[in-house]
Amino acid sequence: MSSRVGERGQITIEKAIREQLAIYAGDEAVQRVVDGRIVIDIVPGRHARSLAGVLREHVGRWPADESWEALRAAAWDSPDPAWDVAPEGHDGPPE
Repeated sequence: MSSRVGERGQITIEKAIREQLAIYAGDEAVQRVVDGRIVIDIVPGRHARSLAGVLREHVGRWPADESWEALRAAAWDSPDPAWDVAPEGHDGPPE
């Protein structure tokens, strides 16, 4: 398959190739020259769907007051599974 280079240096990737390699609009084409040839690597673009709220069912509780001080105190009161015992010198929130 061949494509003609347009006035602005653009080419079109044939539909069969796009489908075979799962190339979609919004993907990033990283171009480089290797041994006098163009090599194009396709990097998937960012997804269009928001991930906001996907962990909502896993959140145990929300502090009633969302001020910085209340959030900080709630974080210190929440158990951290990585710590069996608080590290030395860390008995609670700093004053």
